[in-house]
Amino acid sequence: MKLNKNGWGTTEMIMISIILLLALIVSIFFISRLYGSFDNSNSNKIYNDLEIKLADASRKYVRDYNIEVVDNYRISYELLRENGYIGELKDADNNSCNGYALITKLNNKKYYHGYITCNNYTSKDY
Repeated sequence: MKLNKNGWGTTEMIMISIILLLALIVSIFFISRLYGSFDNSNSNKIYNDLEIKLADASRKYVRDYNIEVVDNYRISYELLRENGYIGELKDADNNSCNGYALITKLNNKKYYHGYITCNNYTSKDY
């Protein structure tokens, strides 16, 4: 690289552009590994929404029936559906899913977690 008063040359500009492009490609690779595949992000959101829907229905069920949770309490999806607390659980392909809600009591605080199983997905720790 020769220094003169004319500024950068074409060679220097191409080299800097290549370095920036490589840095962009590497960062895209690591971001996609961190957050999962771009194609699966929408379907994982659907499954996550179903789990939240199941947890919310169990919260209403426990509140309405004044259920005392000692350590853990498990409510099936079928029970919630029969009592009208939740509708059908269907994935993006319109396949039916099944599951349960687990209520855990720690330090006088209740935690609600939904677990589902579908054709192409099963919640962690199901």
